[in-house]
Amino acid sequence: MPYLGPAEIRAKTFRRKRQGYNPEQVNEFLLIIADALAGRLRLDPDHVRTVRFATVPNGYDPLSVDGVLHLLEFQVRNGIVPPTGLASGEDLHARKLPKSGTGYDRAEVDAFIARAAANLDGRGGMTSTEVRNTRFSTTSGLLGKGYQVQAVDALLDDLEQELRFRGR
Repeated sequence: MPYLGPAEIRAKTFRRKRQGYNPEQVNEFLLIIADALAGRLRLDPDHVRTVRFATVPNGYDPLSVDGVLHLLEFQVRNGIVPPTGLASGEDLHARKLPKSGTGYDRAEVDAFIARAAANLDGRGGMTSTEVRNTRFSTTSGLLGKGYQVQAVDALLDDLEQELRFRGR
């Protein structure tokens, strides 16, 4: 199984079983692991190994969750985060964001991406903290000028991670 990046961890889902782990608890813990691998907080790898979840009807398959947690414990313990694929501004522009009737304002996102791309190419001083604290206006469904929120957030996660790797 390949290593998971923070965005992939946040989007992770599991098949369900008649009796399985509480999905809310699992999802909440996965967000903590994603933040730890993104460098936002410290997490003791032993906590990943020893975490326990309540069992509920129609919960996540325990074997699948445990397998992913085993991999994530190894990643946290060894500080392994896969490459983001954002080596240059061209790489950032190549990521096509899905359009949506509602979502983040396209003009704001496009302007931010243009600035971030210049930074990846060595022109500017954007920091990972700046990326993390970036907020966009949302559009209503009337104008249809938005980007899907989850896709933009995943891209911001990758950009933040890339800038952290570069020491910014």
